Amino acid sequence: MTRGWRRATAVAFLLTGALVAVALVSLKAEHIRIQRVGLPAEAGQCASDSDCVLVDKIGCCPCKAGGARWAINKDASETLRKFLKHTCRRSSSCMRVNTCREDLLPACLDGLCVAKVANG
Repeated sequence: MTRGWRRATAVAFLLTGALVAVALVSLKAEHIRIQRVGLPAEAGQCASDSDCVLVDKIGCCPCKAGGARWAINKDASETLRKFLKHTCRRSSSCMRVNTCREDLLPACLDGLCVAKVANG
């Protein structure tokens, strides 16, 4: 009976080691493809705070699914929608975690729309 337990433990360790090795090999830099993209410039330009609005989706995932809430020019929502549709066409995985901050306000800072913390 003791031999069976030892054998099962050894097999479990070997399988775990093999899975970790596969994970580490697939994480090598040449296998990871990350492309940094920037929002179109016109989406963030402003002259006053009233030019800016908060959006719940500034990336491929909405803030209710692990993304972020940010401020953009109020006239740029269609530009943002098209940009995200093109950029996120290779679906990314979003998680069901609500990261929407309720304490943000849109503001224009140095000609760019930003989300600032209310009362801060």
